[in-house]
Amino acid sequence: MKVKTIVESVVFLALVFAATIIIQVYQPATGGYFNLGESVIYIAAMISTPLVAGIAGGVGASLADVVTGYGIFAPATLVIKFIEGYVAGILFRRFREIKGSGAFLLRLSVGIIYFSVLTIVGVRFLSGKVYFGPEGLSLEANIPYWFWMVVAILSIIAVMPLAWLKRQKGAEPVALLLAALIMVVGYFLYEFFVSNPLTDRPPIAALAEVPLNISQGVIGATVALWVSRFLRSAGYVK
Repeated sequence: MKVKTIVESVVFLALVFAATIIIQVYQPATGGYFNLGESVIYIAAMISTPLVAGIAGGVGASLADVVTGYGIFAPATLVIKFIEGYVAGILFRRFREIKGSGAFLLRLSVGIIYFSVLTIVGVRFLSGKVYFGPEGLSLEANIPYWFWMVVAILSIIAVMPLAWLKRQKGAEPVALLLAALIMVVGYFLYEFFVSNPLTDRPPIAALAEVPLNISQGVIGATVALWVSRFLRSAGYVK
């Protein structure tokens, strides 16, 4: 493994860890939580390599599980988020080469999906009374519904501006959405077959976290698109 790969893996691993623990919205039905770790995993996938994104996602997020009291998810997180980051890095490089009307239509479609998911899931599941922090130590807070409308608008802006111009030829948001689906399906299967039965929760309750994980992936993609755009405009990355 090259020194650059090791250094970038360590840096992004630490950033994934920090992003995962800084905001955690507890989900009582599964014992899981919403977090912002996907944003850094996707940034790593976009500006580094698939391997770096995979290592950072798997190791950084699983360490966060252990440290913040969600250790039952750590083995699954190590595998799921490694695959998510690695696949995001591969797909990002393939979708960024799509040109012309194909790129525009893909961006338009994904922009609509991002907006719809954040509006519906945010207003329905993440507005009003929510719980921050691990089970037993969570703090109650109230989030207004309009907050998610603002986030939804920012998501579609992140996807669509300049999509019809040659210099914005790629369809990278599609890659991030597909990677997010790996995370959503992975955690559903783990909660249904492993974590919920072990904690005496009904397996079917795993469905309760699906909307939150979808929104987690979409929010992570939105943040990553904004950050990568800033880094490119500033000349830090190509």
